[in-house]
Parts: sequence; structure tokens; C-alpha cells
Amino acid sequence: MTFIRTRSGRYINSNHVIALSVEEAKIELEGKKKVVFKMVAHLPQPLLPAVLGIYTDEEKAYENLEKLVKELTEGKDIVQVSTEI
Repeated sequence: MTFIRTRSGRYINSNHVIALSVEEAKIELEGKKKVVFKMVAHLPQPLLPAVLGIYTDEEKAYENLEKLVKELTEGKDIVQVSTEI
């Protein structure tokens, strides 16, 4: 059984993850609106999606998504995602 550690410090059983994606979002950071990219784990209803990481660059977000998928396929017990913000 593999667990994914979320940005907030919770653990999700990877068997319950329906999909992983990178989504664009606008947030307020240091008083200014910025476009960021969130790595999200989609879970079954009625659970809300879990944010695994937030990145300032879309390329970095996809690199970390690929790294996560690689680590999940290796069968590690706990996988932690690095995040910029």
C-alpha cells in the first residue's frame, strides 16, 4: 500500500486516487495576484480534490507530476511531493 503525503501534511492512500493533474489557478501572493500551477489528486465523490503541490512554473509542475508517477510505480510506502509555495 502506497500513501501520498499532501501539501497540508495529510496522507492519501494511492488506491483511492482517480486521477492526477496539473491545474492553473490565480492566487494572491505577497499582495499581488499571481498565476500558479497546482498538482492535484482527484478523489472519489464526495471527497474534494487534494492539492499535492503548488508551483510558479508549469514545466516544474509537470516534471514533479512525472516524478510522482514514477515513484508510485516503484512501490514506495510513502511518497512526498516537493512544492515551491
